[in-house]
Order: sequence, then structure tokens, then C-alpha cells
Amino acid sequence: MADALTEWAKLEKDPVMKGVFKEILTADFLMAMLRFKSFEGNSLVYNRELTLPSAETHQVGDTWETTKPTFTKKTASLVTVGSQSGVDMYIRDTRGSVQDPNAVNTALMVKSLTREISRLVIQGEPESVTTEFEGLDSLCRAETRMMAMDDGNIDGPGAAETELTMDRLDAMIDQIDDGMTKPDALIMNNTMRRKLSSLARASSVSGIYESNVDMFGHKVSMYDGIPIVRTNFITDSETYNDSSTWPSSSATSIFGVRFGEENEGYTLLHNGPVMQPRMRNLGIKRDEEIEEFRLVVYLQGLTFSTKQIIGLGGIDSAA
Repeated sequence: MADALTEWAKLEKDPVMKGVFKEILTADFLMAMLRFKSFEGNSLVYNRELTLPSAETHQVGDTWETTKPTFTKKTASLVTVGSQSGVDMYIRDTRGSVQDPNAVNTALMVKSLTREISRLVIQGEPESVTTEFEGLDSLCRAETRMMAMDDGNIDGPGAAETELTMDRLDAMIDQIDDGMTKPDALIMNNTMRRKLSSLARASSVSGIYESNVDMFGHKVSMYDGIPIVRTNFITDSETYNDSSTWPSSSATSIFGVRFGEENEGYTLLHNGPVMQPRMRNLGIKRDEEIEEFRLVVYLQGLTFSTKQIIGLGGIDSAA
């Protein structure tokens, strides 16, 4: 019987389902919230307030002093983010009856590029890797906008990993726009989302933490009316680019962010009127039967006002 099955199997074609199923996943709703600004050129110059003209009380006959505002000039230059891959010509010409190899390869290149942009929005560190654009972690430290979980000072992630508290999280949120406006999102990983849910249950505070709110076609949680955006690109082993303070870390971070130029918040710059990756056909390699493609986009991250971003660093992820 086994021999008969083997022989008849030679006359059959194994069924193949069309499509490629997901195996490389990223829990990330952040891309849907990002805001972009288009411009022509490769760098953008913008100005921030530094000091205001002074104001004071006077009496009749006083001598008035003329004072002037001062500004800080900032420059943001685009960097290149891209993906390059190829399709074997033999496979394309002889194995394309079910899947279109070019279409599958392009879809995976787009997914890879999207994942890299999501990573850089959190982890982009041009101080260490000059080809990366500014991510939230780097910006919060460079602009002195990271609150330490251990003492609450806005001077970096602190010196000791400390368990998250709702009081400290509330204090961080109040740093957005000097407490006048709530952030558009609290960005954290799944570990901190579970921790926050546990703290809310333990405190028995009604309404401060809500789950299963519809946004972007997904169910998301909210804290004090602020959407919780989860990303796996915030790790549970942050080092904060400071080997002397964090030689070995089980710390993590939470970010409060307002997005977009209209809010003077975190924005991704891009070249041209539409943020559309360029697809380059590099042709067939000289020494291989492979047709290569390159997907390219030019980006930079910045915050127009430092008051629209804040980080809470040094949170003990193991607690």
C-alpha cells in the first residue's frame, strides 16, 4: 500500500496556497499616529524661542528699558532609509504560477522599511550612528526632556531602576505643554502596558484606565483619556547610551508625545510633496541571474518645541 501511494504521489502536484503568512510581527500602532511635513531640499532650518522681551511693573516717571527676544536656530537634515533585495530570474520565470515573486518581494521590502522607520522613531540615535534620524529616546535626552523614575528630576533616566508608579506617570504627563495639554499618546511596550493595568486595578480608581477603545480599527487602552500606543521597539533592557550609569539594565521607558507641526510636536520630515518611497530597479546583476530593487525614503525626526515631548526613563521592567 505504501509503495502504491509513493508511485501515485509522483503524478500529483502538491497544493500551494496563494499568499505568504505573517511570521515576523511587530506590535506597533505608532505608524498610524505619526505626522509628516514635506519640504523641498535636504535640510530644514527652524527657530525656537530662547528668551522673551522682559515685562515688569512701572510707576509714572520710570525709565523704561528696551529688551529684545532671542532665538535658537535649529537645523534638521534628511537621512536615507531603505531596503534592497532581488529576485532570482530563474525562479521568477519558472516558479511564478501561484505567487508573483516580484510582488511578494516588494511587499516584504515595504514591510521591512516600515519596521525600520518604526524602530528609528524610538531608537534612532544619530549621536552613535550618523546615518539614523532622531528618535524619541535620543531627542528626550538631547533636549533634556527625560524624567528619571527614581527621583522625578528631568535630567536623564536617573541612576537607579525604580518601579513604575501612577504618581510619577502623572507627573510626567504634566510636563507636556506645562500641563496645559495632554499628550496625543503614551508610548510604551507590552510590559509597561500590563504594569499600568495592574496598578490601575490595585488602586481601584474608576475611569483612569480604560481598555478596548476603538482606534485605527484596533482595540487600544487609554490612561486618563490618553491612548496607550504599544511598540516592541522599546525594550526591557534600555542602556540610554550611557555605559557608566547603565552598564547592564533591565530598565525601560515610557514616552508622552504630541505629534505634528500644528502642535509643534514630534514630526517626520520628508522630501517632496508626498511621503512616497522611491522604488529603483537596479537591473540584473552582472555575475548573477538576479534582478535587484531598492526602496528608498528620505526622512528626519524633530520636535519643533521641546515642551511637546517627554520621557520617563529608568523604569524597572522586572518589578
